[in-house]
Amino acid sequence: MFATISADIVSSTSLSVDETIRLKQRIEALFALLKTKYPDFYGRQIKGDYIECVMQNVSNVFRIALVIKSCIKSFPITENRKAKSFQTYGIRMAIGIGNMRIVDTEQGIWDGESIYMSGRSLEGMNALNKGTLSVCTSKRQLSCPLQTIALLTDAIMNDMTLRQSEVIYYKLLGLKETDIARNLGISQSGVNKASSATKWYCIEEALKYFEQINFNEYE
Repeated sequence: MFATISADIVSSTSLSVDETIRLKQRIEALFALLKTKYPDFYGRQIKGDYIECVMQNVSNVFRIALVIKSCIKSFPITENRKAKSFQTYGIRMAIGIGNMRIVDTEQGIWDGESIYMSGRSLEGMNALNKGTLSVCTSKRQLSCPLQTIALLTDAIMNDMTLRQSEVIYYKLLGLKETDIARNLGISQSGVNKASSATKWYCIEEALKYFEQINFNEYE
C-alpha cells in the first residue's frame, strides 16, 4: 500500500520570475526537510508548477499534504490582481491511496493504482471554489469520510492569512508555540491567537482521525 500526492501550484504564472525561482527553491528545501523527517517520502517538482510525492507510510500523507499547502500559502509575493488565487489557495492537491506496481525513486519511475488515482483526481479539480484538496482510495468504505475531511480541512486552510499559514506550517511539523514564536519573531500569544483564528483544533482532530486508520483492515 502506498500514498501519492499529485499537485499543481495555483496561478503560478501570476508570480514574477524572481518569485517563481524562490518558490521552486522553497519547495526543494521543504522536500529535503520532509525526507529527513519521513525517510520513506520522496517528492519531485515537474515542469515548474506540477508536484508529485510518494510514500509507503500511508498514515503520514494527510499531514504531509497540509505541510506542503501551508508552506506554499505562507510564501510572500507581490500583491496583484492575478495573484489573488495563489494567495487564497496556493496549491491544488489530490491524494491517492492504493497499490503501486513500480516505485523506483532513483530512476524516477512510479507506476500503479495510487499515482493514477491522484493524477486523475487532480485533472478533475477544475473549479477552485469547489475545493483544492481531495482523497481517492481503493478502500471503498473510507472514500466518503476521507473526502469529507479533506474538503472541510481545505476550506479552513483556504481562509488562512500568510501569517496564520506560517504558524500552522510549524505546528504541523510538531514545533512548540515558544519555538514557533522565536522562529517568526512574534509573541507566544500571537502564535496562540493565530492558532485559534485558524481553528487549529479542527485540523488537529482531522489529522488524528486520518493517522489512526489501519488501511489494511479495509477491503
